[in-house]
Amino acid sequence: MAKDEKNIHSGHRERLLETVCNVGLQCLSKIQIMEFILFYIFPRGDVNPLAHRLLDKFKNISFVLDASVEDLMAVRGMGRTSARKLRSLVEIFNVYTSSKASRKGGLNTFGDIYDYAENLLRYKTTEEFYVFGFDNKGDYVADRCLARGTLNMVGIEMREISNFINTYKVPVVYVAHNHPGGTCVASTQDKLAAQQLRRKFEFNGCELRDNFIVGDDGIYSIDENMMKRVFTSNERFADIVSMLNKSDRY
Repeated sequence: MAKDEKNIHSGHRERLLETVCNVGLQCLSKIQIMEFILFYIFPRGDVNPLAHRLLDKFKNISFVLDASVEDLMAVRGMGRTSARKLRSLVEIFNVYTSSKASRKGGLNTFGDIYDYAENLLRYKTTEEFYVFGFDNKGDYVADRCLARGTLNMVGIEMREISNFINTYKVPVVYVAHNHPGGTCVASTQDKLAAQQLRRKFEFNGCELRDNFIVGDDGIYSIDENMMKRVFTSNERFADIVSMLNKSDRY
């Protein structure tokens, strides 16, 4: 790469960083945001063509970050290491969210728990199962993802449950899993599995206080057999409506 070309790329990175610091990431275009993210994966070089290739394949930023390592590697310019680094950015966000919740009094109400579970699970493209531990005073202690992929609550291993309870010494837990692309309402299988899961926690001397599901349409409590939160039904169409409204002005 020629010296002048290197200077151009370096200057572009500095200007983009300055823009982010001044106006925020949300004010950038999708390509600029993708470029900015790739700066952390590729410390040198022009990542603009790669940003275009990723968005051409996955359509938006969230799909890029949620893509599997194998799918990312199918894009020219993405190796295994860079794909794994890009994939790990979502995990960094999850750690940040968890760390904020762990502040004293961070999860004081059911609403706080639902907020946290929504942030963790609502937009995931694969199923995940989380346990949230609380002490006798009702203060949040810790959480852990016990399973990922195609879930079967009955299949959650007793060893994983015991390890979590013994590590954090929590007498009370809440659990949650998601239904990616589906309704939050519990199926018959969900309800039967929840009963067996409750017995596993009781065997470990721990009270399972609620078991809820995060879906596209809201949050459902299996224990109370009702929806606890309803997501606005037209949120998923917001981008389309915005695009149509803009096109009407031209």
